[in-house]
Amino acid sequence: SKAAAGRDLGVTVFEVRDTLVALGALKVGVVGVATVATPTTTRASNVANLRFVDPVPVVDSLTRRLRARGADYVIVVAHAGAFCDRDGSTNCNGEIVDFARRLREPVDAIVSGHTHSLVNTTVNGMPVVQSRSSGTAFSVIDLGPDAPTQAVRDVVSDSLAADASIAARVRDAVARVASLVDRPVATISTSLFRTGSEYALGNIIADALRAAGKGDVAITNNGGIRANLRAGQATYGSLFEIQPFANQLYRLTITGAALRGYLEQLVARRPNVHISGAVVTYDSAAAEGSRVRDVRLASGATIRSEGRYTLILNDFLATGGDGLGLSGAALRTEVLPIVDLDALVAYLSTRQQPVQPPRDVRFIATGVPR
Repeated sequence: SKAAAGRDLGVTVFEVRDTLVALGALKVGVVGVATVATPTTTRASNVANLRFVDPVPVVDSLTRRLRARGADYVIVVAHAGAFCDRDGSTNCNGEIVDFARRLREPVDAIVSGHTHSLVNTTVNGMPVVQSRSSGTAFSVIDLGPDAPTQAVRDVVSDSLAADASIAARVRDAVARVASLVDRPVATISTSLFRTGSEYALGNIIADALRAAGKGDVAITNNGGIRANLRAGQATYGSLFEIQPFANQLYRLTITGAALRGYLEQLVARRPNVHISGAVVTYDSAAAEGSRVRDVRLASGATIRSEGRYTLILNDFLATGGDGLGLSGAALRTEVLPIVDLDALVAYLSTRQQPVQPPRDVRFIATGVPR
């Protein structure tokens, strides 16, 4: 891919560019695609001057050009995904499926990503695969003279001997950071897993942000919680796996009316965030403006519309990530010299050991969630 200046637009236009790879006598065209949701799935500052446009007409055009340049095969590699039934091949829905259905210039294979799911299907006559995530599987597509075949195979880590040279490099890298990674932080009483939309680990992280930012309420997005926390000793390394993005904390001073309005956004459907400092009763099927039925702060008080409250967010949310920015509603914005991981480390290390998970429920649904 390449970013080109769009002088008349005053922005940088994100272009999908092709690559032609020669493998002996074989020529393979490769086209890279980023999800159109990128502006809300990464920090706003990462893509501030980029536009993400519909990739279908661009890929159609590039496929024709690659074929004209002699490509024997054209492969799309996309950071866009789908979800299927457990077999990975039936009832598949999502951005990459829609993309494949809309292509007018067929490609030979689509390698998808982003959703960390098993995809092993055919759409519009084209193989579409996704090998789960984190190196737990790999995909094999045979594009020989016969009909294409495809498979997603799970990785069995002890089935092959490690490559000696790579293993040596890994050992060296691990040794260099061992003193930091292995540093004990806390003892965890029971394993904390990311199950459902609200879970103890997410609540602990929200509590840590509120404590570090000294706020009335803190909210963290579920997408930023990247691993489970196992019972026993929690090290800096295991906590880094949970929060690896180094998101900086923001403290926003807002009115009670603005806080309630923000909570309305969060519960427009099943909340995909965790909260600290408040218990929210809601009905996501209710009309806009009346979804939030009740809010009780940690003090037991309700929100006063004219009151002022401090809200702690990470920079991803504060700058509009997941479409959950505050749209200029803050009376005051402070960028704190605190990273989310450091907040979690400090919080866990100062709790009574072993750390017990919070048992409370902070988003209480009434009615039938949409």
